[in-house]
Amino acid sequence: MPEVDPVEMIKIRMEDFGYNASTLAREYGDKGTISKVLNYKQSLSLTMIRKFSHLLKIPAEWLIKEYPLKKAV
Repeated sequence: MPEVDPVEMIKIRMEDFGYNASTLAREYGDKGTISKVLNYKQSLSLTMIRKFSHLLKIPAEWLIKEYPLKKAV
């Protein structure tokens, strides 16, 4: 398993495939939620893990790892 957290893994794979947040939003359906996840303000949901695992060719096991969220100020 890589040493990066799930959000960083998603960002790496987005870059690999030339995707942006809008691409993920089309797969998941909510750009606001995608933004919160990519900015560490919301955790990945099980639905996101399933969809992003398929879209980004990332094993789901890599996306279920816990990671810290940023606190709202």
